[in-house]
Amino acid sequence: MSNLTSASIEQLWSTFSAPLRGFLRARTRSAADADDLLQEVFSRIHTSITTLHDPSKLQGWVYRIARNALIDYYRTRPNDEPFAPSVDLEDPSGTNAVDLTPTLKRFIAALPEAYREPLVRHEFQGESMQDVASALALSLTATKSRVQRARHMLREMLERCCVFEFDRRGKVISAIPKVKGACHSCD
Repeated sequence: MSNLTSASIEQLWSTFSAPLRGFLRARTRSAADADDLLQEVFSRIHTSITTLHDPSKLQGWVYRIARNALIDYYRTRPNDEPFAPSVDLEDPSGTNAVDLTPTLKRFIAALPEAYREPLVRHEFQGESMQDVASALALSLTATKSRVQRARHMLREMLERCCVFEFDRRGKVISAIPKVKGACHSCD
């Protein structure tokens, strides 16, 4: 990584600029501040890329630089300047949230039938655990266990797929695929 070409710098920009802009925008007072910080982050990346010893940790390294830039940003701001989040930061409509529906559908379809059916019946069709247990001729304990296991399997699939950024309300506002093409919602 120490011999960066202009093509590799452009690739870093194309890979990280949009997700970083969203990351910074969610944590700053204005879009202009986020854009200024984005430039600062890429300046720091350019000057310190030789300190990255393990290229497989590039994403974490980039976000650590962004977090440090945010810390510096708030250190230099006057303390009497209150932070008043704008309406779009709060995003009550959820328009800035990432739609994970296509990815979740694909992952649910990939679950083993023994786990998929109890999960779908309970979580998506609204059946009670007892009704699911009766319909599938399972004990209530087995049904709860299968639903819980299916949730765990989905969580693992999502964690293998992407790195997620959440807003203050727990909504996914950014999803960055760990592997190109692994997540239809993030690409």
